[in-house]
Amino acid sequence: MMNSGRPPLWQGRPASLAEWGAALSWAEREGWDLGAGDAECFFDADAQGFHLGFVDGAPAAAISVVNLDERYAHMGYYLTAPALRGQGWARRLWEEAILHGGARTLGGDGIPAQLHNYAKWGFESQYRTLRLCGAPTARPPAGPGLEPVSPANLDEACGYDQRSGGVRRHAMLRRWFLGAGRRGWISRGADGGIDGLIGARVSSVGYRFGPFYAEHEDARQQLFRQALAFAPAGAALTLDVPETATGLLGQLQGLGLREVFHTFRLYRGEPPRVQAGRIQAIASLELG
Repeated sequence: MMNSGRPPLWQGRPASLAEWGAALSWAEREGWDLGAGDAECFFDADAQGFHLGFVDGAPAAAISVVNLDERYAHMGYYLTAPALRGQGWARRLWEEAILHGGARTLGGDGIPAQLHNYAKWGFESQYRTLRLCGAPTARPPAGPGLEPVSPANLDEACGYDQRSGGVRRHAMLRRWFLGAGRRGWISRGADGGIDGLIGARVSSVGYRFGPFYAEHEDARQQLFRQALAFAPAGAALTLDVPETATGLLGQLQGLGLREVFHTFRLYRGEPPRVQAGRIQAIASLELG
């Protein structure tokens, strides 16, 4: 790319929420099913973590490297403007933005074709996460007894998310469950403690569920049915499910949802200490 015989002018820097709309438009063009209002939740987590590269003043590349707590950062939105692909702008932005995580463990989700490139940067691949999409062919009825996430129990729900996923995400989750078009529910055991949690939200093409944790089958079924009742009949659903959640995968496939792609969870540094058996679906591929 040249302009009046001079090299293009490059600038990589953190983007404002308004500027980040360029990255969201590229993602939608790629067919990502974005949760409505997700960007605001992500910026609540780390407003300096969303990087854009500009070429001659126009957005050219994007990547997020979001510091979720003092030990962990998560990367996502590795995108290039469609007209500028193949020119190395995303790689240049990556090399600058990755410094934002400092000494933190850096996690993300990579497509299989790029694993060898991530390995060059010290990332090790872990388990697969499967994206399942579709309109359910049946709607099991919701049962009574689930507790909505509310301002009164939000800190408790965020603490459960931290114990389950190994990362403190309170700043991100405060709006995640309570914003417009978004809901969350808690399941409690006989001792009154939380034994499951699910979030549901409106998305680009339907509804997204996640994060989704359950410590036993009864909690999983109750929470899933409650979230399903939140979505209108015939609405498309999207869930990002780790391959270890075999019960939920089988149930979703039985309801007609199908895998559209899969990624591998990647870590550079010591992985968070997760309760893998609880994790049914992650919040988003962009922030785990």
